[in-house]
Amino acid sequence: MGTSARGVALVDVLAAMGLSVVMAAVAVPMIGGTLEREHTLIGAHYLSAQVQRARLESLKRAVAVAVRLEELDGRASVQLFADGNGNGVLQKDINRRIDPALTTREWLDDHARGVSLQINQPIADVGGGADLAAGDDPVRIGNSSLVSFSPLGSATSGTLYVAAGRGPQMAIRIYGATGRVRVLRFDAQARQWRP
Repeated sequence: MGTSARGVALVDVLAAMGLSVVMAAVAVPMIGGTLEREHTLIGAHYLSAQVQRARLESLKRAVAVAVRLEELDGRASVQLFADGNGNGVLQKDINRRIDPALTTREWLDDHARGVSLQINQPIADVGGGADLAAGDDPVRIGNSSLVSFSPLGSATSGTLYVAAGRGPQMAIRIYGATGRVRVLRFDAQARQWRP
C-alpha cells in the first residue's frame, strides 16, 4: 500500500511540474509583450512631456524654445534650447553657444528601456501621406532635428514616431498653428491611429 501511494505522489508531482512548465512558456511572452507595451507608452508620454515643456518655456520666457532630437547608435536624445539672439533656435547658433541649453541631454531609453525614435512596423502616416515601412525615418518635421515653439504659441508641425523593437507603434503629433501636442497609438488591425 505504501509503494503505490508514493508512486501516485510522484506522478502527481511530475504532472504538476509539466503543467507549470507549459504555463510558464505561455506566460513569459505575454508578460514580455506587456512590458514592451508599457515601456513604449512611457517613452511616448515622456517625449511628449518634453515637447510640451518646450512650449511652456517659450511662453514663459517670451522667446523661441526648441527641442533638439538626436539619434546615436539606435538611441534617441532630447535637449531643450532657447533663442539667444532673436532669430529663432538654429543648429549653428547652438553649436556657437549663442542659443543656450535649458536642460541637459537626456536619453529616451533611460526613461523607457528599449524605446527610441523608430518605426517598427508598416504603418499609415499620421499626416495622411504615403504609408511608412519599418525602418523609415521616424522624425517627420522637415529637414531639421529641432521642434521649435514661438512665444505666440505656434510650433514646428510634424510627427515623431516612437517604438520599441517590437510592440505598439506610437506617434507624437505636433500641430503647427496651435502648438498642440497629441500622443497616438497605431491600431494595426484597423490600420488607424487612436488617442
